[in-house]
Amino acid sequence: MRKAFLALAAVIIALLVALITFNQQPKYADVSMPQSDYRHLKQSREDIQSFVHALNQFDYTKPKTMTAIEQQADQVIKHNSKNLSNSDEQALRDAFYGSQGIVTIVQTAKKGHYNIDASVASRFHDRFDTIIMMSVNAINKSSAQRADIVTQMKKDLNIEADIYKIGAKNEE
Repeated sequence: MRKAFLALAAVIIALLVALITFNQQPKYADVSMPQSDYRHLKQSREDIQSFVHALNQFDYTKPKTMTAIEQQADQVIKHNSKNLSNSDEQALRDAFYGSQGIVTIVQTAKKGHYNIDASVASRFHDRFDTIIMMSVNAINKSSAQRADIVTQMKKDLNIEADIYKIGAKNEE
């Protein structure tokens, strides 16, 4: 009888541990979030990394590189705009296609027959801040949590270093 009681207690404890472990919400930047938001955030990071990679590959003599940049920008917009307010969605679009947007700047470089050098790349900083902020806005409406997530995402993506590398690559 005592062995059965101990076995039952062990099973109950094991089930409780499994339930606690299984039901934990994922965390990013010490912010708990639903699994769907975590997947969205992870996809946003991958989309932004793909966009940066496309920027790094840009060569004004190769039209396919411009097409790749535009496709990656459209992917980031498509993925994030569903959950944004109209003004946030417009801010995200402007970061890419506005008069000083990243894609617009690269299109100008293509038309002017020059690659992205340090002076061109330096104009990307604020736009990437907006892109990251809007990607986070798409999943989290709490400003305190949003700030923590944005800060962590900037660290993880290391955009500043990537922008520097893109600009330095084409310095003569």
